[in-house]
Amino acid sequence: MSKQLDGKVAVVTGGSSGIGRATALAFAQNGARVAIGARRQSEGEAVAQEIRDAGGEALFLQTDVTDAAQVRALVDAAVETFGGLDIAFNNAGTEGDPLPPIVDDNEDNIRRIFDVNVLGVWHSMRAQIPHLVARGGGSIINNSSVAGRRGIGGFSAYVASKYAVEGLSRSVAQELGAANVRVNTVAPGPIDTALLDRATGGDPSPFVGMVPMGRLGTSEEVAAAVVFLASDAAGFVTSQTIGVDGGMLA
Repeated sequence: MSKQLDGKVAVVTGGSSGIGRATALAFAQNGARVAIGARRQSEGEAVAQEIRDAGGEALFLQTDVTDAAQVRALVDAAVETFGGLDIAFNNAGTEGDPLPPIVDDNEDNIRRIFDVNVLGVWHSMRAQIPHLVARGGGSIINNSSVAGRRGIGGFSAYVASKYAVEGLSRSVAQELGAANVRVNTVAPGPIDTALLDRATGGDPSPFVGMVPMGRLGTSEEVAAAVVFLASDAAGFVTSQTIGVDGGMLA
């Protein structure tokens, strides 16, 4: 039985936990060979081993997306090991300091958030695009957030970074349309991850109260949307955002 991503090669940044881990596993379950990058080596190696133990193909390379050379090394490893590149899920991100009003925020915090969330995506796409074009096309999915589509008090720096990811993604989608490289984003709502736990001080209930479905989402639900965008089923979908938010932005 054929799978949605049979014969494809994928790169996942921030793949050691949460949405990145779930997506790396989902890519492999759907037939892709997966190169995983993350800062935490032991956790990232464990995800790659989990894929291999299930009969898939995966590699891990310790990667800090704020370092362009490390991102290029990850992409080059995928191409050299698996023969090319078809899919990129640029997922690495940080929430920064929890809930500072702008007058109490600091420049180091906003620089750190933008370095990971925006510059990291920029580095990643610049490394990935030549290989996707050489392949005759492919799919880039950048991880945004509901915070890239509405304001949220206390998260101004994070929100600004995710709006930047949205604008960057849509602009690059226009640049690459003729090359058959699609660029889309997913915009998760409150998802049951360590990032949400940190960002809310362990109490996500105010965000759950904003979700019509009345619960947190799961990393696997976001991964399913990413797999769709990566697949040929989304062959005419580009410059779009898929919200995985339980109706939060309804």
